[in-house]
Amino acid sequence: MENGVSFVSDERVVGLVRNQDGRVVGVTAKASVDAGETETEQLADVVIVAAGANSSDEALGGVPLVHNPSRTYFASPFSTLDSSTSSSPPPFLNRTLVDMVSALYVAQRTDGTFVAGGGALKFGLSTSNCDKLLLPEDVLKQMTEAQKLAQQLAPNPVGHSCFTHKEEAIKPMPKDGFPILGYLEEGLYSAVTHSGMTMAPLIGQLVAAEVREQVSLSILDDYRPSRFDDN
Repeated sequence: MENGVSFVSDERVVGLVRNQDGRVVGVTAKASVDAGETETEQLADVVIVAAGANSSDEALGGVPLVHNPSRTYFASPFSTLDSSTSSSPPPFLNRTLVDMVSALYVAQRTDGTFVAGGGALKFGLSTSNCDKLLLPEDVLKQMTEAQKLAQQLAPNPVGHSCFTHKEEAIKPMPKDGFPILGYLEEGLYSAVTHSGMTMAPLIGQLVAAEVREQVSLSILDDYRPSRFDDN
């Protein structure tokens, strides 16, 4: 327990706990590493679902999300420069470059690593093959294509680097593209958005204020789950 919070690891939520009035008062969980069927209950005044792409699970309230696979490529900086030469490395990118047509972006971290993502279909990623086990030659082909596309946005710095690996994930994407913030029902609050990394500091404060103070903030009115009730 730290700062009033207890973390429970290696468990997955499989259902909601309700009182005799039907109000959500907790969750039912199973150990994710144990093959047994033992379930435990975790009770709470309010259950806040901040589960990203898993927020669409019926056991967590089932908010409407669209399937949004993502692949991100990484390149070591200036890896093709001959260390024996006196050539100076190209300057760092000081901003994120975005191709609004292909939705491709290229950025550079403070350690020099290049990051390229977006434009999923150009990288051979689709809703049908995102979970497919790729052969080594397929991975190499994707790396090569990623390198070519990234060089179109940043030919000088990226041209002196080589993509070395990639990471894949399913990103949370609400059905209409906007955050889902608010009560799904009494005792069950959902907080899910695509831009979690950038918006979490603000959303966290707003959600905490609504739950703790039992108020409804007008700034969140356009993002309530109730907008999907008629869909």
